[in-house]
Parts: sequence; C-alpha cells; structure tokens
Amino acid sequence: MKILQISPQIPYPPDSGGKISIWGITKYLSQLGHQITLVSYYDESYDVEKYNALKNYCEPIFIKHNTRNNILKAIVNLFSSVPYNISKYYCKSLEDFLIDFLNKNDIDIIHIDHLHLSWVVDVVKSIKNIPVVLREHNLELKIMKRFYEDTKNPFLKFYAGLQYKKFIHYEPLQALKFDKCIMISKEDEKYLKEMNSKVKIKTIPVGVEENILHLKMNSVLPLTLFHIGSLKWIPNREGLMWFLKEIFPIIIKSYPQTKLYIYGIGAESIEVDPNLSDNVIKVGYVEDIWEEIKNKMIMIVPLIVGSGMRVKIIEMLAAGKLIVTTSVGKEGIEVSDGQQIFIADDSQSFAQKIIDIFSGKVNSDQVIQNAKRFIEQKHLWNLVAKEFENEYLELINQNKK
Repeated sequence: MKILQISPQIPYPPDSGGKISIWGITKYLSQLGHQITLVSYYDESYDVEKYNALKNYCEPIFIKHNTRNNILKAIVNLFSSVPYNISKYYCKSLEDFLIDFLNKNDIDIIHIDHLHLSWVVDVVKSIKNIPVVLREHNLELKIMKRFYEDTKNPFLKFYAGLQYKKFIHYEPLQALKFDKCIMISKEDEKYLKEMNSKVKIKTIPVGVEENILHLKMNSVLPLTLFHIGSLKWIPNREGLMWFLKEIFPIIIKSYPQTKLYIYGIGAESIEVDPNLSDNVIKVGYVEDIWEEIKNKMIMIVPLIVGSGMRVKIIEMLAAGKLIVTTSVGKEGIEVSDGQQIFIADDSQSFAQKIIDIFSGKVNSDQVIQNAKRFIEQKHLWNLVAKEFENEYLELINQNKK
C-alpha cells in the first residue's frame, strides 16, 4: 500500500504517549512492506535535521505551523462553531501541499492522526476518491466534558462549557465524513456510536515494543513512586496535584521515607507542600526514561480527566512495573483491579493500594506476571499493525468496487 499519514506533531523520538501511538503505526506498517509518506507539523522549537531516523521508515515531510495557545485567538473563537482546540490546527500551507501532492501522486489510503486534523478530509474528498481514515487517539468531546465538570476555576469552567457544546456537534459530524474511524478503546467506540450511530467505527488498541517485555527491572528501591507525563497537558497536571494534596500525605503518615519522582516536561512548575519537599524529586524531562525508572517501585497514574488509552500504562505493564491508577487512567485497557493493575478512585483508597503494596499484603510478583502475559496476548505492535493492515486493505478493495 501507498499510505499518506498526516500527524499534528513529529512523532519522533517516540518519547511521549502521543508520539508513541502515532510512531508505532508508521514504523510497523513500514516493516510490513508498505510505503508511507508522513506529513507532520513543526514549529520554531523543532530542529527538523534531528529527524533523519524517520527516513528508515517513511518519507517525512515537515510543514511549519504554530499550534500553541493564543489568548486573543481563544477569545475570537467564542464566535466560531469550531472548537478552539481544533481551529488552531488549520493550516493553509498544509492544504496547499495536499492539493499539489494528491494531484501528482497515486495514494491508496490516507491515515489522519487526531480529530485536530480532521478538516483535511474535505480537502482530500474534493480532489480524489481515496479512502480516508481517522485515528481517534482520544475522544476530544469526552475530555472537554470531564474537564468542564472537574475544573474549579470559574473562567475555565465557563470557557470549557462553551467548548464542550461545540465538540458535541463537531466531533460526531466530522467522524461521519471518514470511511472509517479507528478508535483506541471500546469505551470511546461506544461513546461516539451513541453520539452518532451512522459513524463507521472499529477499535484497534495501542501497541508495545516487544523488547520492553525483556527489560531488566532489578534492584528495585523500596518506598519509591514515580509519575510520567507532560505536565503541560492539563489532565496530567490536575491529576498529579490531586495526588500531592490529598493522597501523598496519607502515604507519608504510614511510610514517611517514601519518595515520589516526577518525570516530564513542566515538572519544575509543580507546587509541593513545604512539609513534603524532601519526599518529592522533580526530575523533569529525561531522554532515557527506562534507565531512570528501572529501580523505582510503583508508577502512579492519578488521572481524573481523560480519554483514549494511556500508553505509559501498557508500556509499564510490559516492563513489569506495579501501577496504581484510577478508572479513568485504565480506561480502554482490559485489565482488572488486583490482577494486572491496582485501581482506586478516591484519595483514601488510592493511598491504601500503595500502602498495601509497600507492606507486602499483595502478591506483587503474580500481578507483574499477569500483566506481562496480558501485553503479549493483546498489545504487541506487530499484532496491532496487522490489524491496521487488514482494515486498510479491506477499505481499499471496497473503494475499487
């Protein structure tokens, strides 16, 4: 197949959940023998010369476009029917490129990552009769709804409420334009189907690199927790703040020597109670996360807002790390509390899960074995890529009839 993949970010290096879930598709479809042209946005913060490794798997094309938030544009967006988080991804340069590229090249199928670039489908369909697929890594309306319900800031609550109303109309209608919407979880599939039953939907999960199953996680330090994720993403930030304010103090009362390591962009901006400052280490962004966390005991994912699937969870399940998360955090991952993972939705229960692991009340080794077996059966990238391949070949064949 000749595949045109369009992404709102350069998915390399795959050092975040968002990048991993895009890059895995590129890499493993390429390894199945398919020819991929990958078009990605970049801005001034990217040095495109660093991305030569992409050429081993695809033909990379970079289009300069700034998607950072702009207060003035956010205010102007109040008078638009398109959600602000979507409108800032429209780019005339990308539209012009696509018109020229599609008129000069034969493409079998177009893969679009994220709703933010769903406007591209109208451009494509005006030029050629090609199957176009939308990979919904999250349901944006679901995220905005939860953010609206949970945020305490009155201005943000007002603005999020307006944006959520826009998403209710925008996301289902956009999804309807695609030959197939490939969701990342059954929960998201069900949710979107309820919004518009006519949308053509299939669920294919995120994959994991097989080598992660074989990483050595020896000499684990007792009483160590870690959190991974960009703290510029509001759900990550709010979840971590909830943990620090309401959960961590409970743990410290039972185990005062507990250490929490915070990894990810924006870690330095997190406010910590001075009484807990010796227990919290703000590491920030690191190039090799595996080297950093190999001796840490438990990953926390205290998400209270979100959608899609947490890539960091399935990777850490594969690596043999114990994980404590919320129902929102494990959403889309077919695991059970106490079997492959630990799940709690209130402060006391979340803290108690961690305390029980520290005290040895749970069979941690069995949980780790169960988790690795689950990943082997459901989430390896070679299996996931094969599902994409089969789906795309079927769409191409249907289009030829």
